[in-house]
This record gives sequence, structure tokens and C-alpha cells, in this order.
Amino acid sequence: MPAIAEICAFSAEAAIMALSAGAPRIELCDAPEKDGVSPPEAWFRIIPPHQHAQLAVMVRPRGGSFCMSNDEVEIMEQEIIRLRTHQQAGAVVFGLLTPKNEIDVPACERLLKAAADLPCVFHRAFDIVPHPEKSLQILINLGFQRLLCGLPLTNLIKLKEIASGRITIMPGGGVRSHNVKSFLDAGFTEMHSSARTGGLLPDPNELKHIIAACKGSSSF
Repeated sequence: MPAIAEICAFSAEAAIMALSAGAPRIELCDAPEKDGVSPPEAWFRIIPPHQHAQLAVMVRPRGGSFCMSNDEVEIMEQEIIRLRTHQQAGAVVFGLLTPKNEIDVPACERLLKAAADLPCVFHRAFDIVPHPEKSLQILINLGFQRLLCGLPLTNLIKLKEIASGRITIMPGGGVRSHNVKSFLDAGFTEMHSSARTGGLLPDPNELKHIIAACKGSSSF
């Protein structure tokens, strides 16, 4: 079965490059040195509007802790409303934790409400939660559609079994052309990779091979 290759793009140029290479979906974010923050609004004027539906857009006002103040949550809420009302995204990506690194349920509920029918993805903040199985159930109950997770493959397989189709578990830690097949063989239907080997732009060969592998190309 074909899988979805989601390419993490750290610039509008990177997004256009990956889309042109055949990537079906882009996670759009800025500042890889901060593990990703919200992209500038100007990028949405560079990426063709007809491709905005293929964008899963990071909503994160700063790097560092995933515990956000009320003011920061309000900034995120307004950003999600903008993305939804201006149809600049096919999904939004965020993750909010308490000071104890547990899922911040009230803050997540607030942002999910702002997103309305726009799909929501919980990002790799999940990698540091103390109780992954309990936290996964919380995300399912909240209504997140995808979980981007960088835990080891054995842990991801366990989470996928627990999820049982109620939320998509998307591997996203170090997925590259040399190991993508191991995730596909384990039954994952969506992959996340920056396809970078240096610099901000994806490596063209990595892009080609990851996308081909996810499509089930016999040439890969």
C-alpha cells in the first residue's frame, strides 16, 4: 500500500522544491535550530495558493519549552484562526505541555476549537511526555488526527497498536532513504522527513528516494 511522504520544509523555497518533486504533503515551519516555529506569513504569498491545502503548518511562537503562557496560547489561537479563515493550510501542527511535560489539555482544547474542522497534528513535544500510552489516549480523546513522533521504532509500533486507527502515528525522527523501508514494513502509512543532508533545502536524491519508497515504486 502506498504511504504518504510528508516533507518538513524550512523555507518557502524548500516547500516548492518538495512539492515539485511529488511530495503529497509539506510540514511548513521556520527555524530548524529551534526545532521549528511558525513560518512567516510572507511565505504563503510565495507558495502558490492552490498548494496551500498540502501544507501542514507549524503553530509555535517560539523555541524552547512546550509549556506556553496564556498570552502565547492566545497568539497561537489567533494564528490558527488566520490559517483557517484564509485557507492557508490543510492542517495545523502544535503541541502544548504542562510544566511536568504532560499534555496541557485545556490549552489544546482551546486550539482545537479554533481550528474547527481543520485537521490538527500533535508534534514531537510528545517525545518527552512521561507516560506515552496515557498521553496517546488523551490525544485521541481530544480529537487530534495525527501524532508526529520521534521515538524508537519499537515504541512507535506499540503506539500504533494501541491507537488502532483512531489516530495516525507518523514516524518523524531521522527518517531517511536508507531506513524508510523499515517503517513501511512495520505498517506505517505516513512518514515525516526533512530529507536534508546539510543546509536548509532538501537533498534532491533523498527527496526522490523517500517519495518513491512511500509510493511503492519498484525502482527503489
